[in-house]
Amino acid sequence: MPQPDNFIGKLFDKVAFKYDFLNHWLSLGFDFWWRKKLALKVAELKPFTLLDVATGSGDMLIAALRCCSSIHTYYGVDISEEMLTLAKKKGLHNVLAAEASDLPFASSTFDTTTIAFGLRNFQCRLGALKEIFRVLRPGGTLFVLEFSMPKGVIKPFYLFYLVKVIPRIAALVGAPKEAYDYLAQSILEFPPTEAVMDLFKLAGFYPCGSIPMTLGIVTIYWGKKPS
Repeated sequence: MPQPDNFIGKLFDKVAFKYDFLNHWLSLGFDFWWRKKLALKVAELKPFTLLDVATGSGDMLIAALRCCSSIHTYYGVDISEEMLTLAKKKGLHNVLAAEASDLPFASSTFDTTTIAFGLRNFQCRLGALKEIFRVLRPGGTLFVLEFSMPKGVIKPFYLFYLVKVIPRIAALVGAPKEAYDYLAQSILEFPPTEAVMDLFKLAGFYPCGSIPMTLGIVTIYWGKKPS
């Protein structure tokens, strides 16, 4: 089950100093490509306003801003102050501490919202999705990029890498091993695609859909707020 938000915030505060390095290294650089694919999906909609939830060190926002020349207002929110410090060092100024289930924005503010590798960490996923639905304008779109479970012959190799290899590599470079044990557990316990789509619909999004990538290791989920 998702951990309390204060647990997650403290966990990410601890790993912030190694977060970007390990993200890029442990994903073999695929995380750049995954974020760019999502950013290109956002760019197709030509949004003027963008909110990135669980923005972390800001890489999703940076990818979106590079791909979407139409964006003139953006915000990123996260519960980890140390991660937000990293985002600010990258030149992102409109980032602030906030929980996904209690966003400090008026209703119908944003054209598009993104979440990259954050949904599985929310203590109340449905509550967060409902709050994002509230701040989206009618006709707006939520995109979620999240780890998922591959199928077929790759699955046992992926599980071994996820559970046995990643936490040990993280510990070797000085990151807290328990943080990457949690990473593995959160991916293993994240619901399948059909259940995620059900959450989107319960929050009010329709239509919605999913796009698996890299043999199913990650998935882009999307949902529209009806006009």
